[in-house]
Amino acid sequence: MDLLIPLALAALLIFFLFNSRRKQKARAEQIKSGLVPGATVMTTFGVFGTVLSIDEENNQVTIESGPGTVLRVHRQAIGQIENNQAAESLDAPGAAAPAVDADNDADAAEEKPAITDAELDAMNERKRAEKDAKDEDAADDVIADETAAKTEDVDADAAAETDADSAAADDDSTDSDTDKKN
Repeated sequence: MDLLIPLALAALLIFFLFNSRRKQKARAEQIKSGLVPGATVMTTFGVFGTVLSIDEENNQVTIESGPGTVLRVHRQAIGQIENNQAAESLDAPGAAAPAVDADNDADAAEEKPAITDAELDAMNERKRAEKDAKDEDAADDVIADETAAKTEDVDADAAAETDADSAAADDDSTDSDTDKKN
């Protein structure tokens, strides 16, 4: 009985090891079969792109990640196939292939950005200008507040001097009244 538990655990461990390896092989085969020119892929480092060509001899894949941006990566750097429409069009009969291409064109038209880079730059510039204008208004308000505070201080000082002069004059008149009575 004491020997049965370790043997069961060892058998379970071996089963999971082989099962995991089998899943890895199946995933690698799926990526290999779906990796055809035109397929949308994601690399293991997170770059999305479209496969342009595959170099079997050097194990390299050429990917276009954006208009005019071409990357050459190792074949194992392909993490997953996002779009298998290119692979399906190769396996489909000749009549179905143009329909898939029409779908791709429709999808490409839908994927265009709603605004262009120039429009986005103009919007950002406008926001910066508004922010700068608000900052300048806030700075003007601070300057106006400081000026008003200084004016109030000057007025308060002048009022205090006037009060002091009045009090001194009152004291002088009180002293002269006292002197007259004596």
